Amino acid sequence: MFRFSSIAAALLVFVSAPSLWAESSAFNLAEATAQAAKGDAQAQYALGRAYMKGDGAPVDLAKAAALFRQAAEQGHAKAQANLGALLVNGQGVPADLKAGREWLEKAAAQGDSVAQTSLGWLHYAGLGTPKNIEEGVKWYRLAADAGQLDAQLRLGDHYMNVKLIEGAPTDYQEAAKYLKMAAATGHPGAQNSLGVLLEEGRGVEKNLPEAIRLFEAAAEKGEPRAQMNLGRLYDEGKGLPHDAVKAAFWLSLSLGLKEVTAEKLLGDLVTMGRITSTDLREGRQLAQEYLAKKSPPAKP
Repeated sequence: MFRFSSIAAALLVFVSAPSLWAESSAFNLAEATAQAAKGDAQAQYALGRAYMKGDGAPVDLAKAAALFRQAAEQGHAKAQANLGALLVNGQGVPADLKAGREWLEKAAAQGDSVAQTSLGWLHYAGLGTPKNIEEGVKWYRLAADAGQLDAQLRLGDHYMNVKLIEGAPTDYQEAAKYLKMAAATGHPGAQNSLGVLLEEGRGVEKNLPEAIRLFEAAAEKGEPRAQMNLGRLYDEGKGLPHDAVKAAFWLSLSLGLKEVTAEKLLGDLVTMGRITSTDLREGRQLAQEYLAKKSPPAKP
């Protein structure tokens, strides 16, 4: 039976590292504006981030881009990364992939891991530059080894799907290496994918109890593929006692999160008689009660 392990790709992200003004509860817009006007690059970056995030200032992406540019021209890496992302995404400024890539290159060369990840994606996808998967993976590796979660996820996904992407042999050992990094942060998609590798013994020593632990952790966070995998294991009685109601429960939760594969799997199990109509009804009732407990109380 299928193991569900895909990781959704993320978009370019903005740098959100701590700064003197933007992260402080004592943020003072007037003070930051005065310091930025004096040419203080850190103040320009922090003020730009405040306008970008709406953190202590009204959201104004055009102002954010202008401030990031001032700081970026002074060599501020995080400002360069944010300006590059705004240019690539066309937010606050007209979209300009070439200029965005050039600013990302400047930040990446200074070791900014978010810029390295974004630059890797441009090369990997061929956005504003000829498609070059090897170059993209190079930048991903630099960022991932520095602890950048998005890069770790992208590398895990790359090495699990490299045969489909470029016809090279799938490298489960490398996939497991980066998925372990990402799963250690508690990321549910990475926990699910690493669980699949552990269940099957691909790239790692087979460890079904640990796979189940990861599936459970991810499923509790609402990861639909992990919920499907738990439903499958309860149906198969693999590492868990056979329990048709629990299988129906987890598959119903996954289906509720619009995971289309869950509908077919649940339908097949019902058709085969592995889940009876009574099991299905009880499982769905448990799912409704579970979700009711998870939901915040309604506002009066």
